[in-house]
Amino acid sequence: MSRINDALKRAQRAQRQNPALSGARMPGRRPMASRPGSVISWMLPGVIGFLIVAACLFIGMALLTRAVTKSGGTPKLLAAQPLKPTAAPVPVPAPQTPPPQPTPPASLTPPASLALPPKPPSAPPEPKLQGIVYAATRPWAIVDGQTVHVGDKLGEFRVKLIAQSTVTLEKTDGSQKILGLDK
Repeated sequence: MSRINDALKRAQRAQRQNPALSGARMPGRRPMASRPGSVISWMLPGVIGFLIVAACLFIGMALLTRAVTKSGGTPKLLAAQPLKPTAAPVPVPAPQTPPPQPTPPASLTPPASLALPPKPPSAPPEPKLQGIVYAATRPWAIVDGQTVHVGDKLGEFRVKLIAQSTVTLEKTDGSQKILGLDK
């Protein structure tokens, strides 16, 4: 232990004789200090970047759902909504019935064999495109209230192609019909 004490005493004497070696401040040099702000310097830009990415994600999802819910036509009133009168009701005159037409005598009526043939049944209404969700892997569309994918059957048509703004339908005879979004 005496050797340790002797070494400490020699070190103290050396410090008194040469203060430059004692750890006193040397000109032109600064002592190293810890930098507590260094964590904030990289964390703050990271948090800001994360918030920007999250905002872009939410905006993209909102635009995607907006394209899906877009429907054609005018909005319909629900039965539960009461109608509010805007002005006093205007009286409507009663419709006048036309005078009765005289019936022709039996000798002038055409025989049943000459009667006109019945009209052929009317063609089914044309399909209406209501919305498209386009994804490169599996696009789908809403046609007449039904969700359809490529290859699905829709009435007398089969869905051949779904593009970003059109749907191509094909009949069994090979004729095609292209539906577009109404804007």
